[in-house]
Amino acid sequence: MDQSSRPAYIIGTGGLAREIAQLFEQIHGPRVLKGFVGSPGDEIGKHLGFGQIVGDDAWLLGSDAEADLVVGIGYPRVRARVLEPYLHAGDRFAFPNLIHPTAMVDLARVRIGRGNAITAGCVFTTDIAVGDFNLFNLQTTVGHDATFGDFCVLNPSVNVSGGVRLGDRVLVGTGAQILEGRTIGTDATVGAGAVVTKDVPSGVTVVGVPARPLDHGGE
Repeated sequence: MDQSSRPAYIIGTGGLAREIAQLFEQIHGPRVLKGFVGSPGDEIGKHLGFGQIVGDDAWLLGSDAEADLVVGIGYPRVRARVLEPYLHAGDRFAFPNLIHPTAMVDLARVRIGRGNAITAGCVFTTDIAVGDFNLFNLQTTVGHDATFGDFCVLNPSVNVSGGVRLGDRVLVGTGAQILEGRTIGTDATVGAGAVVTKDVPSGVTVVGVPARPLDHGGE
């Protein structure tokens, strides 16, 4: 099937899914989305402003459709879990990158995988490597030589300095800053507004200025 004629679906039905649908329309213009793919229990036929919920994951996976899929889920581990069966479905599904026209991303100097979303006002400098299925939300900045794994979510106005390394499934809260050369381990979380001055081990949540591990035993 010619790529321009492939149907396109947003995976997810929440607020972020609607924002991703808007991003898709801003990039592709008149190309119409076929709709949203939800979870069991979602109201089929419900209109979300950019299209209807047309079915759930089992419906799409059980069909013989070829389609472009864009993930609209804001939690890294959920993104990874929901997409897993689609990634094992062969070449039926493609995962285009969405890069807003106002984002500053020089693709000659930024290596980018598949299924990423880079939203309005983001700025990437040079020699950056981005894996698959990452979300860079509004006005995020990324410095030189930064690297990202897969399924990371960076919320609005995050600042990533040069030489930073993020593992897989990292969540970075709104307005957080990660200082130069720091490493954020797989499945780690950086709280909103945190300033990361030290490496963050895998699976750890850090908050505050400077960022420190969250004490789950405290009040």
